[in-house]
Amino acid sequence: MVGIPGGQYPLGSEAGGPEERPVHAVTLAPFWIDRYEVTNAAFVAFLHATVLADRSRDLRLAGDAAPGAADGRVIQGRDARLLMEDTRAPDARTLIALNDGESRLGIRAGRLYVEPGFEDHPVNEVTWRGARAFCAWRGARLPTEAEWEAAARGREGRTYPWGETPPTPAHAVFARGSNETRPVGSHPAGATPEGIHDMAGNVAEWTSTLYRPYPYRADDGREDPDSAGERVTRGGDHVFDTSPERLRAAFRAGFSRNPLVGHRHIGFRCAR
Repeated sequence: MVGIPGGQYPLGSEAGGPEERPVHAVTLAPFWIDRYEVTNAAFVAFLHATVLADRSRDLRLAGDAAPGAADGRVIQGRDARLLMEDTRAPDARTLIALNDGESRLGIRAGRLYVEPGFEDHPVNEVTWRGARAFCAWRGARLPTEAEWEAAARGREGRTYPWGETPPTPAHAVFARGSNETRPVGSHPAGATPEGIHDMAGNVAEWTSTLYRPYPYRADDGREDPDSAGERVTRGGDHVFDTSPERLRAAFRAGFSRNPLVGHRHIGFRCAR
């Protein structure tokens, strides 16, 4: 993790849409945030150490399924919804959608594995609950939207995590095909001055915050973990329609935000 000093940070931008206004400042306590996005390998380790190790759960991995196979039949039991989703009737228990054909995780001989070569790519298809559960397992939590933006922009309010230079393929993973992510940390030119990688591109990232208008106030209910509603995702992603505009560190519109389902272009990182 990277330490972010406490103090006052700017949020919002006049260069963006109305959801980025009004421009205002927030005062934050010191916090830590992951240097890299959570990887496929790390999330598999979490699942094996928690839900798949809990013998009290009726959850069985039966048969084999290759990564990306949209075949939920290999997961059985009343708790199968922990690892599967039904987009027609989302279940609040779901941690990750292994059955929608986009995850790089597969099943072999009753265990999860990562498609070879993608161990260090950011995990996707994780629900908001799944991201929170992983962070708690690590003794951490999701960053708030304000913390995420402060880490990405710094006190000076950078346009992009790395500064003011317009994005190029050397800075970020963007405008690529679906699921064409890259290993975390593979674009050092796009890191923040503090050394936080991939805050623009690769995958967008869950935050703890309900999607509500600015100004940001931590005490107005938007940080209530039990409230229903969309949760903020930040940071741009890799897919073909991601323009440089969406890589701005203040950008907060245009990404999927349904917390009950997994998304091919959304991952996360933890804070504490």
